[in-house]
Amino acid sequence: MIWNISKKNIISKMPVVAVGFCGRGRGMIAREFRDFDAMVFHHCGAVHTMFMSLNLDILFIDCENRICGISEKTAPWKFLIRKPGAITVIEMPEGTIEKTDSRVGDFVDLNAELEDKKILFKGNLDVVVPAVTAISFKSGN
Repeated sequence: MIWNISKKNIISKMPVVAVGFCGRGRGMIAREFRDFDAMVFHHCGAVHTMFMSLNLDILFIDCENRICGISEKTAPWKFLIRKPGAITVIEMPEGTIEKTDSRVGDFVDLNAELEDKKILFKGNLDVVVPAVTAISFKSGN
C-alpha cells in the first residue's frame, strides 16, 4: 500500500514494483491496471510512455519520501518525463492524483519490500508484488 502521510489517505492499495532491465523498460507497455493499481520504479527519476495505450498519472518521489513532481493525464508516446530530485517514480491510472488530492510537497510512505516475492504475471519475472515496507518514512530526528 502507498499512503499519503500528509493527506492521510491511500494512494495505492495494490502496488507492484518493476524490477530488472526488461521489466523497468517495459513498465506499462501492453498492460492494464487490473490486478494492481500502481507500478513503482525505485532508483528512477524519469519514465517514458512510448508504445503505451493508456493515459497515466505519475508521481515523482524524492529521497525524503516527498512528492517532488506530478504529471497528470500523461498521454502515450511521450519520450521522457522527468523531475529533478526524483529517486522513485509511481505510475497510476489516470485520475488517481485528482482523486487522492496528492500534491507536490506531500509526504508518502511507500510500503514496498521485495521479500516474499509473488510473481504477478505468470512466466514474467519483471514485476513483483511487494510484501512489506522497503522505503519507510523517516522523520527528521
